[in-house]
Amino acid sequence: MYKVLIVEDDPMVASINSIFLEKYSNLEVVNIAKNEEEVFEILEKNFVDLILCDVYLEESNGIEILKKIRSKGILTDIIFITALNESNKIKEAVAFGAIDFLIKPYNQARLDTAIGKFLKKNELLIKTTMDQEECDEYFSFDSTQTEFPKGINEKTLEKIELFLSENRKKWWNANKLSEELNISTVTLNKYLKYLVSINKLTVNTSYGEVGRPENFYKYHN
Repeated sequence: MYKVLIVEDDPMVASINSIFLEKYSNLEVVNIAKNEEEVFEILEKNFVDLILCDVYLEESNGIEILKKIRSKGILTDIIFITALNESNKIKEAVAFGAIDFLIKPYNQARLDTAIGKFLKKNELLIKTTMDQEECDEYFSFDSTQTEFPKGINEKTLEKIELFLSENRKKWWNANKLSEELNISTVTLNKYLKYLVSINKLTVNTSYGEVGRPENFYKYHN
């Protein structure tokens, strides 16, 4: 079981991040820190495998926290989830060992990719030695992309999933989603079917007065 620390000063965002991580049976959120002081209080008492960290905290800066973590010889993996999009800051964070950078707003699919990198990286490092093929796989882990079925575009998928995630309290049919997203119902049905197949959506079939079935979709809570 991998131990995860969330560093976020907005309680609602911290809660959302925690909920997003609940789907992973091999991850456990052990604590939530709001600032640098709390981060190091937790790290002194607990071993943590992964930190999900915002950059712009009210009382501190996530990248500066990362630098101090490294200066203490702590090699915990870090994924940044932030509104920051300055390339020089991203480069700085990567130089100090950040394994991924998620720009807000992000969705579950993008988090899945980041967590996949973390899990794959640690799976390879379990071994005491690695051959050249394994080294190549380790150093190229961040350039691998999720393979989607034919006809599924990653950007379109993210757009649909983000909308459904943000409106997860409602049930949606293809016609209503088409109006909201300006995507044809034919295209939407293909993406909705795919999202159901990977357990991102719940589908409920309703039968009208003439008995014609209509599917309604809702994002998993």
